[in-house]
Amino acid sequence: MLKPTLAVIVTAVWGVLLLPGLLGAALSPMFFDAPGSMDNPAAWVNALIVVSFPVLCLLSIAGSWLVWSVRRRGPTRISPYAAIATAALPLIPVAYFVVAMVIATVGVLFSGQPLGLHSTIIKPLNH
Repeated sequence: MLKPTLAVIVTAVWGVLLLPGLLGAALSPMFFDAPGSMDNPAAWVNALIVVSFPVLCLLSIAGSWLVWSVRRRGPTRISPYAAIATAALPLIPVAYFVVAMVIATVGVLFSGQPLGLHSTIIKPLNH
């Protein structure tokens, strides 16, 4: 008998993270607050990534139980990798966020700007 250990873990983890994910999705229209941002592809990609997280959490939970149910009937029908891939679906937007933050951090480090200061707040001294 195959126990639903992975499905239970997936339900607990993604079920808890679903709530902040829904809050982020509700706030995602703020990507378009700045003038001209409706025409900015980066704003659209970022908004879609944020909205995709709670959707992928729900798909992962439902998919994990579905894969467990099918594998319980006959373990040779579905690969065990299908269960892992289904469980890891919400990691797609998380990975995107991590990569974007690393790229942004590297860009700041090599920009020549002092850390923590944005170029709009650095004003030349006029004597």
